[in-house]
Amino acid sequence: MAASAPLWLRLVLRAERAIGVPVEAAVRSDTYFDAVAHLNKTTGRLSGAIEGVSKRGWHALNLPAGTDVRQLREHVARMDRRMADMTKQLEAFEQRRGHMD
Repeated sequence: MAASAPLWLRLVLRAERAIGVPVEAAVRSDTYFDAVAHLNKTTGRLSGAIEGVSKRGWHALNLPAGTDVRQLREHVARMDRRMADMTKQLEAFEQRRGHMD
């Protein structure tokens, strides 16, 4: 670092090195990756539990839950793709039939 650098920049860079080096070492450790994996697993379980309670609540009110809406959207998307495929097949068939006449 040049001595001509402003004092504030030298202080920031020194603090960054003092803090950054140990943090970088920590996030590269096996302990960190184990903790992240455990946290993700716990978060997934918690989300699933909350979603289950929410789903039962909406169904108790005879209303669709978010999972129901998601399933319907996926089903409609599959039907849309199938319809597009059938349309292409029909157009190809009509073109072949037109060439036969």
